[in-house]
Amino acid sequence: MNRTIISVYGKANQGKSETIKKVCSLLLETYPDASPSISNIDYSGDIFLTITIGNVKIGLESQGDPNSRMIHDNTVERLAKDNCDIIVCATRTGGMTVKEVDRVANIYDYHTIWHSSLWSPSLNFNVLNRQGAENIISLIKSLITQQL
Repeated sequence: MNRTIISVYGKANQGKSETIKKVCSLLLETYPDASPSISNIDYSGDIFLTITIGNVKIGLESQGDPNSRMIHDNTVERLAKDNCDIIVCATRTGGMTVKEVDRVANIYDYHTIWHSSLWSPSLNFNVLNRQGAENIISLIKSLITQQL
């Protein structure tokens, strides 16, 4: 399997965190035997956890703002050190969060997929977040089945 970081990027308040939280819930719905690292996931705030599906470990970090825990607590690197096969995280469109993903990918030999958040000033953001999450689930399935 190609170890991969899927970075959901976009400007502030454009659905990155909500998309990643939806990825988490869809993974748990799609794979009922999946094992999350925490039992009660609080979707009202940002999430940081792993989900194991068979022998594949997926790390999720929805906090990707500059100077957030992604930077101060090195959460993407912690997921890499925890031997996650796939990491799904949020980043901005440039700056320190993008540099952090690039740094971790280079040190720990991960491929990167840059997936923009789906955003519209006038369309239903819940539908857009779900569509973005479904696209990421499709990417994860392609990685698990070694199509990517």
